[in-house]
Amino acid sequence: MNFMRITLIFCFLMTWLGLCVSQSFATGEGSGWHHGAPFAYTDGLLGNLGGKRAELSENGVDVHLSTLIIGQSIVKGGIDQKDKLSSSYDFQVYLDSFKMGFWKGGYGLVRAEGKAGLDGINPYTGAVIPVNFDAVVPTPDDEALLLTEWSYTQAFADGKIEALAGMYDIARFYDIVPFSSPYHFRFLNAHMFFNSVLLPYAPYNLLGGLVIAKPTKWWTITTGISDPDSNADKVDWFSAGNFDLLHEWRFTARPFGKPGLYALGIGYRDKEQATIEQDPTSSGTETNDDDWAFYANFNQWLYQNPKDPHRAVGVFGRLGVSDGEVNITKRHYSLGVSFDGMIPSRPRDIIGIVGWFNEFSDDLPDFLDDSSTGFEAYYSLHLPRGFRLSADVQYLIDPGLEENADNTLILGLRTLVLF
Repeated sequence: MNFMRITLIFCFLMTWLGLCVSQSFATGEGSGWHHGAPFAYTDGLLGNLGGKRAELSENGVDVHLSTLIIGQSIVKGGIDQKDKLSSSYDFQVYLDSFKMGFWKGGYGLVRAEGKAGLDGINPYTGAVIPVNFDAVVPTPDDEALLLTEWSYTQAFADGKIEALAGMYDIARFYDIVPFSSPYHFRFLNAHMFFNSVLLPYAPYNLLGGLVIAKPTKWWTITTGISDPDSNADKVDWFSAGNFDLLHEWRFTARPFGKPGLYALGIGYRDKEQATIEQDPTSSGTETNDDDWAFYANFNQWLYQNPKDPHRAVGVFGRLGVSDGEVNITKRHYSLGVSFDGMIPSRPRDIIGIVGWFNEFSDDLPDFLDDSSTGFEAYYSLHLPRGFRLSADVQYLIDPGLEENADNTLILGLRTLVLF
């Protein structure tokens, strides 16, 4: 892994070189907590909490409450045909230190989540990746209300640099694909919320810190270190000395005069882990002391309404690569299209279609499937007073590693209530 370490060091050096040569490109005050936030795309869709939301926001406190109910049915294939209902509730509080009458550039976040119905139909599909992401977070076997995020961010240099510490959701900062997330409004399958090769680095919540640098208006660099042995249920505080490192360069551009968002990233883990391939003649477990993953994604707007940027058409895609020695996913590819507000009489409705392909590790036993393919489509209907109703269909070809899992057709219906 010497090559990987050299690559990471090179990325860091280029990051700070970029900062040093671009001090004249201020990007405005930092936004701290709300990078890629689950409610970043809900302007005008929320309720008013009895008329108190605007008053609280003016005083530096933004409150978001929601409940999500999802019904799914395996109508063909899988391990077993099942109908399951799952639900979740989500409470988020964002704090702005300046609006609260204190210092400038400070942002806090506290989030609590809970769910019922456990993991829905996920155990019955045979799929490696959950077909209902909401049903497995914050943890697949805990229905109690759980404190899943708590972090503080401080912005410096007019927002060009932001530093965060605490427990945070990886989807707010890395592998951001606006046309495929947040899961409250768009796709259900976990493929759409982060690249599949990032699964070892993305246990939904990370304990650690990160730095966001914005040397220019079109370039954002995010670097973070987290504890792979910590999650919202159990905080280890790096006591084992293991760490994950995530580093991403994100760019904006306007090819053909339309906005685009592009990203390149690297994940690196320093931890002794069992390898997939094991020598049957060995008396012990074969391990690696580190592993890595590379990912890239793009979001390209094909159309954007000049009066309402939420009404847009865009294509998006992801590419992921790992060495496949510890990570079960060796290659990941996905490509999709999203239609936001394209029906004139329904300006807040969303339609999305996506397909993906996973190539599994060469070190898996020969009798298991070496790849998996899937497709998903949904229609999200915006109703008055913060209601959303979404129909979802998924088709999985060789869904996972289960020998008895046939090609699977899944239908779903989701109701989201925003308070």
